[in-house]
Amino acid sequence: MSELIMLLGGSGGGKSSSLEKLPPKETLIVSVDGKKPPFSLKNWPKLEKDRPDGSFYIPKRENVYGSIKGAINLALDSGKDKIIIDDSQYVLANQFFARAHEKGFDKFNELGQHFWLFIDYLRSLPENVTVYMLHHTDTDDVGNIKPKTIGKMLDDKGCIEGRFTICLLAKRVDEVYKIYSSLTGQQVVKAPRGMLDNEMDNELYEIDKKIREYYGM
Repeated sequence: MSELIMLLGGSGGGKSSSLEKLPPKETLIVSVDGKKPPFSLKNWPKLEKDRPDGSFYIPKRENVYGSIKGAINLALDSGKDKIIIDDSQYVLANQFFARAHEKGFDKFNELGQHFWLFIDYLRSLPENVTVYMLHHTDTDDVGNIKPKTIGKMLDDKGCIEGRFTICLLAKRVDEVYKIYSSLTGQQVVKAPRGMLDNEMDNELYEIDKKIREYYGM
């Protein structure tokens, strides 16, 4: 079983910036919405059929889950052990807008079920793999941070943040980007005791090393 980590944050909070120092030979970035990260991709070749060891991939929208799974399988075969799902909320949002003409609530249940099973798939990857879902935030009625979803199924019935042992928050404070593993008043931000500092520099590579050391990966 892989180690699955959620990195929450608002737009401009530094989630994608935190990826810059990850080693491309060990990492696959899946850009769900096709957005380029805020750093040069010179050393991040696209993963394609004729370049199965590539490090950057934009999935097909019409078969997003199958497309992502295929890319991850190629990445694992080429020896990569760090998988980044950048802007993972767009897996839900893009499918919702593609089906906006459909009436009724069945589509919301279907979208929620598919995303839930996608988390199952990511957790089933080999135990030497860390998977990071970079996801936009929303807030509940009392101001608590939560992952942004579509419909009520994932919130009311699923509580997807509860499926993650590690849930981090990327945030810009006074023009400085930081990542938090604990934040007063926000129970969603969490990590095992002694694993990470409460406040860290915006460098996912350093955080990944600490997670691997903690678990003996």
